[in-house]
This record gives sequence, C-alpha cells and structure tokens, in this order.
Amino acid sequence: MIYLILVFGLALRLISLNQSLWLDEATSALAAKMNIVELFTKFLPGDFHPPLYYLILKSWSELFGYSEMALRFPSIIFGVFTIYIVYLIGKNLFNENVGMVASLFLATSGLHVYYSQEARTYSLAALLVTTLIYLFLKKKWILFSIILATLSMTDYISLLMIPVFWLFSSKEWKKLVLSHIPVFAVFAVWLPIFIKQLVSGVSLEGSDWWNILGIVTFKNITLVPTKFILGRISFDDKLSYAIVVLVAICLFSFLLFKARKGSKLLWGWLVLPIVFGVLISFKIPTLTYFRYLFCLPALYLLVSTGIENSGKFSKILLISIVSINIMSTFYYLTNSRFQREDWRSAAKAIGTQKIIFPANSQKEALIYYDKGGQIVNISDLNTKDKEIWLSRYVWEIFDPKDVVRLKIESLGYNRTQEYNFNGVVFYKYANSN
Repeated sequence: MIYLILVFGLALRLISLNQSLWLDEATSALAAKMNIVELFTKFLPGDFHPPLYYLILKSWSELFGYSEMALRFPSIIFGVFTIYIVYLIGKNLFNENVGMVASLFLATSGLHVYYSQEARTYSLAALLVTTLIYLFLKKKWILFSIILATLSMTDYISLLMIPVFWLFSSKEWKKLVLSHIPVFAVFAVWLPIFIKQLVSGVSLEGSDWWNILGIVTFKNITLVPTKFILGRISFDDKLSYAIVVLVAICLFSFLLFKARKGSKLLWGWLVLPIVFGVLISFKIPTLTYFRYLFCLPALYLLVSTGIENSGKFSKILLISIVSINIMSTFYYLTNSRFQREDWRSAAKAIGTQKIIFPANSQKEALIYYDKGGQIVNISDLNTKDKEIWLSRYVWEIFDPKDVVRLKIESLGYNRTQEYNFNGVVFYKYANSN
C-alpha cells in the first residue's frame, strides 16, 4: 500500500511541472550555472541560504540540463522520499496504519505538492528534518550527526529543530552532544560567509523589503496554519474562503485534540520551531509559512494519530482530510492563478525590445529566459527606440516615488498597454517623438 501512495504522490507532483520559473527559482538556476569560485565569492555572500542545495542543483543540472522541469525534479525526489520517511516514523511510533495515513496526507497535501515542485531548498530541508526525526527515534547517532551537519548547510531556519532534540533526548544526551561535533566543524568553516550573509540581511532593516521577508504580524502568524492545511489557494469571495478556513482549522484542531496524548516529540517538532521563529522574527524576519515546511510532516502524523483515536468516526475524518487535500492540490494544479509568476510568457511577449527595471535587481528570471542583453538602465535609454518595456514588479519597494516611470514618460514615451503575467506586471511604451 505504501508504494501505491508513493506512486500517487509522485504523479501529483509531475502535474503542471512545466510552469514558468518564478524569480527565486530563476535565482537558483543562475546560481547553478556559476562555476564554484563565482558561487562562493560572488553569489553566496549576498544570499540568505547555505550552499548545499545550490551545489546539488548544479551537479544535477550538469547532467540533466537547466529546463524548468529538470531544475524542479530534485525537489520532487526529496518530496517523495519525505512521504516514505513519514510512513516509517508513524509505523515506528504507533503502528503501520498511522504511518500509512500520515504518508497519504503528506502525499496529497497542497502545500507539500507545491514546494515539491519548486527549485528551492525547502523540500530538501523537509526531507532532512524528517530523516533526523527517524534517526533520532532509532538512535542511529552516526547517521544522525551526518544528516544534522547536512541540514546546517541546507537551511538555517530548519536548525530551530535542534532544541526539540535536546528537550526529548532522555538519557541519550551524551550521544546527542557528540552528534553535534560535525555541525560545529562544518559551521566553523562556513562562518566567514555566514557573517557576510547576516550583515547583508540586517542591512535591509527598516526597508519595505525587510517587512515582506516575514516580520511578526497577526496575518503572518495565522497564515502558518491556514497554508499548512489549505496550501496556497484562496477564493475571490473572501467570506467563503474565511468559512472554509475556519471549518478546516476546526477539523484539524479537533484531531489534534484527540492526539494530545500522542508523542511529545511530534508536538515539539510541530510547535517549537514555529514559536522560536516568531521570537526570532522580532529581530530578523523569518516568519513566512513556507520556511517552516519542515514542520508539516509532524502535523499530519499527529492528525493521523487523532484519527486513530476517533473510533467509529475515523473513516469519515480520514475521508474529510483527504478531500481537503485533494481539493487544495487540484485547485492549484489546474488553476494557473495559483501557480508561479509567468516570466516565461513575459519574455516571449517582450520579444527583442528593450527592458527597464526600476532598480538593479529582480532581473534573474528574464536573464534565465535569455533577455539579459535587452535590459538597460534608464540613464542609458536611447530615445530613438520605438518601443520599450518597463517592469512594475515590486516597484513600490525599489522605486517608491516612481522616478523611473516618470523619467520614461518625460522622454516622450506614452504607455500603450499594461500586461499582467500572473503577478509579473509590465508597461509597454511607444515613443511619441
């Protein structure tokens, strides 16, 4: 049965895989194309992630290419393996039925499907954390230490799991201490670049960009359970969406209540990293729900335990959770509105004409789609060009006074059309001179 679930989970993750890369995925692609020296000296000091995912993607892409599907396939592999490890954890902690149900939930989860299709580090981080939980339960300390060191070079936020292991280590604390030696050794080598990343990140404090990275707000806190349960979908009718969210949260809350006497380790896995993340986000913004994808397997393991404890209602509850997941997943997979920014269509529409951005950033997607040579600075704009394109992507952050648009219009260009490529907005201008 578990193999059918894995096949089903794989099939879901292959649907709509050939979407356009969005901006951050394009950043991953460009990083993977760099040579090792450039990656470590030019790219990583200004990035906010450790290097391992980029190195894996680089090695993979050199074998299988840099197409959208090729770039995303490692995340699919990580996602499917995570489903299997969740099954093993449930089977080890409770019984095979709990493991099977939890793996089915994760296989159909809208949020997990989405990030199993993304050329970013989150799917790998979720796999590594889930594997750490399994190795911790099996007391395989050598493998635990290797995976922990690997995690430290994959995703910083996921290291908020470390206090969970300390709280529930029981009498194994000496072995746990020894298991951290590789982490300290690896991080000692990585520390100079980490400091540069931290300084670069903190320099954004007070900016509009800082605010959208994940500061502590009521909305960002409530988005964590909402997106964990319903994925990235929403409805135009906000009242209907609010009702669906409320009903779904009530259902999950009931099942978590039924699982309240379940594994303390699972509760720690689900709750503590998010709580620590909230606290950290008062100083450094990290409170964006997808950064905590690694906690999602814990939710489904606990919910599966709650179903196991629900007696004659267990089948109805099981069907209800699977129905929510399937609805969320297929709504995302079949509705382009909830899919990624469509830079590919933007690049096709632009053709050979020149492109202007309001700042020297946010260009990675068009560079990936071979439009880098058409991007010019406003100061270099040749007024002999008959038509130009102006990016309106997050212009409020990088050009809040709209200086670039006003400059273009002062040069005699008239806006002829506005395009919205699934969140990627461009103005097309024609020269009136």
